[in-house]
Amino acid sequence: MIENQKQNIGDNSTAIQVKGNLSIGSSYTDIKEIFLDLFELNFPKIQEVAAQTARNRVDNLLEEMRESFQKHKELIDIEKFEEPSVQYEMQAMTVNAAKRGDKSNYKLLSEILCTSISKDCPEIIELISSEALSVIPSLNKIHIDYLSLKILIHEAKMPNNPLDYININIKPTLNSITAVKEITISEIQYLSLKRVLEPMGFVYVEIIPALINEYEEIKGKNYETIKDYCRKNNLTNIIELIELAETKYVGHYRLTPIGRLIGWMNLAQFSQIEIKELFK
Repeated sequence: MIENQKQNIGDNSTAIQVKGNLSIGSSYTDIKEIFLDLFELNFPKIQEVAAQTARNRVDNLLEEMRESFQKHKELIDIEKFEEPSVQYEMQAMTVNAAKRGDKSNYKLLSEILCTSISKDCPEIIELISSEALSVIPSLNKIHIDYLSLKILIHEAKMPNNPLDYININIKPTLNSITAVKEITISEIQYLSLKRVLEPMGFVYVEIIPALINEYEEIKGKNYETIKDYCRKNNLTNIIELIELAETKYVGHYRLTPIGRLIGWMNLAQFSQIEIKELFK
């Protein structure tokens, strides 16, 4: 099991120093104890009803963490839980969960934490993950879906598959990010303030998704011809993606590394993505 000791880590905060051996077999119980200790030590004294609400929110976070640990148990480097930097991230997740509830995006936070503590995780991904964990609680579903839309338009590919296959297979992803239809230019500017987007300097128009732009039926054709081809061939989901690129300011801003990580992780439920390969 573990022995807990208080450890000052700055900003009037307290961490838990972990001693002893942690193993995946019993790790969820041990790690849950760390999260709850961090909650008790760092969350301000509040009224009983509010305290119970906060505790329930932390329990919900822990349930998402349990699922993520189980899913990635073969990849997690359990010794990383002894590092002050990891405990600092856990502390921030705990406090944000207590404050904001499910608005803090439990699942995404859990998946990114598991990525950063995986075996042989490159330092650059650990650094980007740390920044992402601090930003995500201040983003809502519309914001996160927009980052994933940028990925879907500029980076995602399904090579060696016919266009009708792509049209069918992007439907679940489009259904999962429907909130992006509500994005406004003010919210996109907010994303720039949060360092997940940055201005391009000039505006791209008539953007063709990377998913289709190398196909013979598409390559070298003008924008309206491509849209007409998609309509005639009933590629309705591809048309929807093109229209989102056209109307949602996709050509005004580019993803930063933080935004790219968040966007890909949000899409990971629909594809086999090796995040470590994306940041080489």
